[in-house]
Amino acid sequence: MNKEHTDALLVEWDNAFNLRQSRRVATRSPRPLPAQAAGNSASADAVRQRLHGNVRRTPQALVRISGGGRGMRHIRAHLDYISRNGQLAVEGPDGEAYLGREEVRSLGDEWQHGGVPIADEASWREAVNIVLSMPEGTDAQGLLRAARDFARDEFSDHQYAMALHRYENDPGRNPSRHPHVHLCVKKTAPDGSRLNPRKEDLRRWRGCFAERLRCHGIDATASSRIERFQQKKGLPQSVYQLRKRDGARGPQTWATSPLAKAAAQLRQQAMLHRYAGVARILAGAEDGADRQLSVGLVALCEHGIGAPRQHERTEQRLR
Repeated sequence: MNKEHTDALLVEWDNAFNLRQSRRVATRSPRPLPAQAAGNSASADAVRQRLHGNVRRTPQALVRISGGGRGMRHIRAHLDYISRNGQLAVEGPDGEAYLGREEVRSLGDEWQHGGVPIADEASWREAVNIVLSMPEGTDAQGLLRAARDFARDEFSDHQYAMALHRYENDPGRNPSRHPHVHLCVKKTAPDGSRLNPRKEDLRRWRGCFAERLRCHGIDATASSRIERFQQKKGLPQSVYQLRKRDGARGPQTWATSPLAKAAAQLRQQAMLHRYAGVARILAGAEDGADRQLSVGLVALCEHGIGAPRQHERTEQRLR
């Protein structure tokens, strides 16, 4: 099978995988990633990149919405938080840095009175707070450069500000060992359009952020939990912070009922079926690298179904 045929089948496989049922809302159409702009070949390369990342267990790029300010009073409080009350620099869209409480307050004044004004108190969110994160050991400056490119790609028509948090210089009480960037975006653009992120946007943001990280020499990918055979969801931020602060036990975010386990097994079987399909496509390719990727996908599936079985055997022995 020549490369053109393989590329077309990979794009078709990926498009079918991403056709998921979700609540439709009035929002902008998803924009293609930079790697998808050159046609099927570039899109197929993006699919290969993600599959390679799953096989090699490449670190996952994290993009998370952590809330948003209802009115300028809340937005100022968040700017104080990400700047650690002026101890860390906050960057604007043009690269200008705001350091110190007075400069951060002047940034808040620009937000409140520039473009579409923001009242001190509001009943709806006027900003969206985003966290861009990578695992411990990631180059923090490379992460910051990738975050700048990501914000420029996605929010060029909005006011935004960002701050880098890294363990070495974070003056907070419980600094995280995971380098991360807090990105605060004003929801209303000067033309009156409002930012309204949904699941489709978050998936696109993760892919775009991972692409920017790779451009700056940081190995990263963006794949779903089901692609990695990871059944357990992460803890909500509120529960995580509670446990981190005083070791309290919060509610679990994954279901343990027999019905939930059966649903998880069905999702796993569906993913195994999909991986079998793409492995067959790659196994028939003329490119040796594609055939090698097919072997890696088989190993990934074996590992994915082997770990849960071992866990079940351990539970049976304990019972």
